[in-house]
Amino acid sequence: MKWIAMSLGALSLAVCAVLGYRSLTRSRGNHRADTDDIDGGVVTRRWDDVPKEIESDEIVSFHCEISLFAVCDVDDLGHRVYKLDAVASEGLVTVKYSWRERDGKRGKGEYTAENDFMARLQMIVAAHNLAKYNGYYHRVSGLPDMYGESLDITYASGESIYANDNQSGFLPIRAVRELIVHFGAATETENE
Repeated sequence: MKWIAMSLGALSLAVCAVLGYRSLTRSRGNHRADTDDIDGGVVTRRWDDVPKEIESDEIVSFHCEISLFAVCDVDDLGHRVYKLDAVASEGLVTVKYSWRERDGKRGKGEYTAENDFMARLQMIVAAHNLAKYNGYYHRVSGLPDMYGESLDITYASGESIYANDNQSGFLPIRAVRELIVHFGAATETENE
C-alpha cells in the first residue's frame, strides 16, 4: 500500500509539472516583442528639416532606385526595378544602370559620357523640382522587395538631395520616365 501511495504521488507530481510547462510555453509563444520588426508592419516616417531648394546646378553624383513593380501604366518601361548611377570625375561622367524583373530577367549597362550628361540630368531634376522631396523618409519593415524609390544627389557645392520610400513611389511618373530614358535603360533588353 505504501508503494501505491508513493507511485500516485509521483504520478500526480509529474502531471502537474507537464501541465505547468505547457502553460508556460504557451504564454511565451504569444509574446512577439523580438519579432515585431522582422514580421513587418513597423512604420518609420519622417520629414527632416533640410533645404527644399538647391542653389547649385552642378551634380557630381547621382543615385536613384525606382521600382515599377506596382505601377499600372508603365508602357515600354516594364514592371522593373531600375538602378541609375552617374558620377562626374575629371571632366567625364561614369554612367551605370541596371534593371531586374520579378521573373529573374536582368539587364545592365555602363558607359562614359561627357559632362553635358550631368547638365541634362540637372534639367530633369529642376524641371520636376525634385529638391522638394529632400529629407523625406518612409520605411515599412518586412516588405519582400523594393516597391518604392530612393534618390540621392550630391552637388559640387556640398548641397544634396536625399529621399527614400521602400513602400511606394514619390517621384512624378514623368520624371521617372525621363530619368530612365536619359540613362538609356529604357531601351536595354535582357543581358545574359
